[in-house]
Amino acid sequence: METMAMLSKEAGMPRDQVENFVKAGYVILPSMMPFHAAARLADLPEGPDEIALAGTRGPGKSFAAMQQVGIDDMQRVAGLKFLFLRKIQKSAAESLDDLVRKVFAFTPHSFTADGVELPNGSRAVIGGYKDASDIDKYLGIEYDGIVIEEATQLIEDKKTKIYGSVRTSKLNWRPRKYLTTNADGPGLQWFKKAFVVPWREKREKYTRFFQTYYYDNPFLNPEYVRWLKGLSGSLGKAWRDADWDAFAGMAFSTFNHERHVVQPFDVPAHWIRWRAVDEGYNAPWCCLWLTRNPDTRRIYVYREAYQAGLTLQQQCNYIKDMTLPEEKIAFTFGDPAMWQSKNRQGQVYSSADEYKANGVQLTRGDNNRIGGKRKVDGLLTDLPDGEPGIQFFETCPNITEQLSSLAHDKINVEDVDTNQEDHAYDALKYGLTNETKVNLPPQTPRSLHPMRKVKGL
Repeated sequence: METMAMLSKEAGMPRDQVENFVKAGYVILPSMMPFHAAARLADLPEGPDEIALAGTRGPGKSFAAMQQVGIDDMQRVAGLKFLFLRKIQKSAAESLDDLVRKVFAFTPHSFTADGVELPNGSRAVIGGYKDASDIDKYLGIEYDGIVIEEATQLIEDKKTKIYGSVRTSKLNWRPRKYLTTNADGPGLQWFKKAFVVPWREKREKYTRFFQTYYYDNPFLNPEYVRWLKGLSGSLGKAWRDADWDAFAGMAFSTFNHERHVVQPFDVPAHWIRWRAVDEGYNAPWCCLWLTRNPDTRRIYVYREAYQAGLTLQQQCNYIKDMTLPEEKIAFTFGDPAMWQSKNRQGQVYSSADEYKANGVQLTRGDNNRIGGKRKVDGLLTDLPDGEPGIQFFETCPNITEQLSSLAHDKINVEDVDTNQEDHAYDALKYGLTNETKVNLPPQTPRSLHPMRKVKGL
């Protein structure tokens, strides 16, 4: 008990919250304490109001979420109505028995037709859905808070709509959403963007993400642990490893954020540098800056420009503004489509011509889709020193996000599905044109910082 009190205090849990849990017979696992502390921060006007408890299977995410709602939130504020939404794997009665009865075993309560109610009038509505269309029956009903179990089983549109039902008229309560999930499902990408990426980049504001693991739960039976450890492929990565960069159908299954994304460093001046451009206007335009370590032969993508709505002249200005005056760019690869002739007021020209007129000379890139994917696949694997053949500065979020989220083509798994946002990936492919031949004589070594503030367009 003393150890739990000390750990809960270090995690930021207030004393009355701990007392609520102890009174209900809830043994708080240390891995769940930061989640419970964040739930109390949701009371504050600038605190988080979307809190995700995610990770592997088996750490007790659902149990902790229901404890937070039923034993802490509903106990201390009268008249709350929470929606506990879960994907139905069993009958509603079994779901209720499996979770609610355990949580409220030592707490006065009564069962209702659709959930459980406390003596102070607070209640939890247990909702279920077999598919996304079932969510519609909960829309338009006011809930003071919501728990979405297996959140990544919902597509973003349904998540957004159900969020519209989370509102309150109570002056002593701030509405909030708790989400639990594993690293799989059709909603994986919206969840990753909303929670995982801000957590990785240390820029969480109204969201909080907590990664949990099965081995932090001492109550798991050894047979279940053995089953988890035996999982292979994308299922093992999702359910056992909580790998947010892996999913079934992933085009680049070897991409791993922890191994392929690195902190920026000063690029030595004698390393060769080059650029790659994917043209766009309504769709985003992208330019990547690449360099190669002449000793290890490792490629780094060290700078990125990514924006929609830019004219060709603005794109060129953007490229020139982001390139340091002392940087020696060997060449700039472009999409072969940029050499297609256009007729404007009787004058025939191409995007490559306009780039040249604006001070950016392009070299025709290789647009072989299968060959380009194979190059990326090869570079994502390790060099003899045990590190990947290509790494990306963390200041290049679009290319890393696309490599971690692109799916392979449903018919030809050797290709990437083109019905996705893949403009940074396309720029990378062009940047790998003849990449094995990228090797210029070294210059006098000195360092150039990879970042440059962009001037106004």
